[in-house]
Amino acid sequence: MIDNVEPLSEIYETSDSYIITIDLPFVKDKEQIELYVKENEIEIIAMMNRKVYWASFEGFGKKVEVSKYRKKITLPFTIDPNSVKATFKNGILMVEIPKKREKRTKINIS
Repeated sequence: MIDNVEPLSEIYETSDSYIITIDLPFVKDKEQIELYVKENEIEIIAMMNRKVYWASFEGFGKKVEVSKYRKKITLPFTIDPNSVKATFKNGILMVEIPKKREKRTKINIS
């Protein structure tokens, strides 16, 4: 038996933020999801509504029982946990991380 499985995810960039989408089939509502942020890492843990069985192609006929998802994503920048927004709809968790805006300073030319 495997305790958890890594869900499919996608990361893309917009002009204002980084968006991470995570596919969580068999997760019905946001109460079943835990989302943690630490420095440059995001961790998602989600409980499925029921145990799911996957057949292993390597061991013909071997089934694996799974009841939760777990995924860690490391990003190349530090995350401000207070700015992260997350929504869950139709089995998809969407995490939005706003880009840090660098303050521009005008330099006087002599």
